[in-house]
Amino acid sequence: MNPAITHRHVIVRLLNGPIYQEDLDLWSRLGAEWEKIKAHFGEMGMDVARDDSAGYAYVHQREEDSQEDENWEEGSAPLPRVLRRTRLSYHQTIFMVLLREELMRFEQNQEEGDHLYRSSLDLIELMSPYFPELHDEKKAHRQISGLINKFEEWGIIKKVRDKDEGLYRVERIIKAKLPPEKLTEVKEQIKRRAPELEENMEEEDA
Repeated sequence: MNPAITHRHVIVRLLNGPIYQEDLDLWSRLGAEWEKIKAHFGEMGMDVARDDSAGYAYVHQREEDSQEDENWEEGSAPLPRVLRRTRLSYHQTIFMVLLREELMRFEQNQEEGDHLYRSSLDLIELMSPYFPELHDEKKAHRQISGLINKFEEWGIIKKVRDKDEGLYRVERIIKAKLPPEKLTEVKEQIKRRAPELEENMEEEDA
């Protein structure tokens, strides 16, 4: 573990996105000073979710008790949000579901390798059927590329190769973002294209 990497580096990195086990120095420091890091975020009204088996950690806003929020005059005022809550669009929600299902199939079939990889062409083909209103193929591809970039920014996928227009790894943190029970609920909403869909799917950002 690099002694120059302190718990402060871990805290700053977590505020900007998840930490993965492959980030050896940050991951090691996270484990070595876990209680201090967890306590720091706890003071800010946040929790650190950590999955050692899947190899990721991220922070999320702790939901304050609603009753406590209503009666805060009697005690302490609720903390302001540190992480901005971003509602996913219809197509972002579909992309999240499709990636989650791809990972489920990968794990159930015990395909070769530890991680699920998809090329940019694979991802474009995966999403293309959900843009039937766009008769211009290039325009559809540009919009899907925008989705890919946004999910890379959120840490849901990671670009690992530039050859052949890019290769992406689907990060297992998506399992925490969209657990099985939530996946079923969202899929039903997609079938109905329910108005509440965008309200129920959210991504937290710093």
